[in-house]
Amino acid sequence: MKTPRSTAALFIATLLLTGCTLAAADDDRSSALPARESGMESLETGPRHPKQGKWYPYDMFAHCGIKFATFGGRLWQLDQIHTNSRSRVAGEQEPAGNYVPGYMALQGPDAASFQAAGLPPMEFLPAKDEPLLCA
Repeated sequence: MKTPRSTAALFIATLLLTGCTLAAADDDRSSALPARESGMESLETGPRHPKQGKWYPYDMFAHCGIKFATFGGRLWQLDQIHTNSRSRVAGEQEPAGNYVPGYMALQGPDAASFQAAGLPPMEFLPAKDEPLLCA
């Protein structure tokens, strides 16, 4: 039994499109970041000049809550917590004293993001205020 060329072409096109979709899904999974443990002896704070879009291991000071961060030689202030989004960091968060181990990335000249296992993504803007001491 012969199949028309148009049916064969449609079948091949479907396979190619399905393959592209599966490859994209695999890329999304491979972009997940592994959970980290905070190294209390040597805290990670990222490089002085981070590359935009690259995730760097970062230990966020959270003794009185996450409000400020120093990253890339600048002081950042928490702007938004994305409670409707999931972190790209796999696993669960274990308490680690005053620090939350995660990752920080420069998203633009005046935007940075922090993500950690078990927490929603957080967006930071350049700080306008001085960090307050715990009350």
